[in-house]
Amino acid sequence: MRKLLVCAVVLGLLSPISFTVFSKELKIGYVDVFKIFNEYEKTKEYDKKLEEKKNTAEKDLEKKKESLEKMQTKLDVLKAEEKTKEQAKITDAVKEYRELERKTFFDIKKERDDKMKEIVEDINKIIEDYAQKNGFDLIVNQNALLYGAKVMDITTTILDIANSKYKKK
Repeated sequence: MRKLLVCAVVLGLLSPISFTVFSKELKIGYVDVFKIFNEYEKTKEYDKKLEEKKNTAEKDLEKKKESLEKMQTKLDVLKAEEKTKEQAKITDAVKEYRELERKTFFDIKKERDDKMKEIVEDINKIIEDYAQKNGFDLIVNQNALLYGAKVMDITTTILDIANSKYKKK
């Protein structure tokens, strides 16, 4: 009898706590981060700049390559003694070309990675701010979601906020 009384008292004390814990409804949403990233004006604008930079670099490298090919063509009409000297020049020029090509594309890739990181941080900050302002308890990436009601999808809202903030800048 005493054990039963103790259990009843304990349950009586814990039930107000458990009701308050479960009485608050959780506000949950999800976003498609990849869609936001791809349709974000900042991403689109940067992709254009990067593409222009890449095209310019490719044109410069193509000119250097053509110059190397001309040097190689001239090599055929030279005497044996001059051929050896020219071949050394061509070898050095090819090494320089390959190093320039490697460095150019490495620099472009590094710049792209840095900018992409900045864009992802922007998106994360926008989502965090939105969640706090609108009382969300949890916002998850759609890619980690097996199922979510369409009404919980806030992707379009976040994208609109991101683009409007970017246009103001």
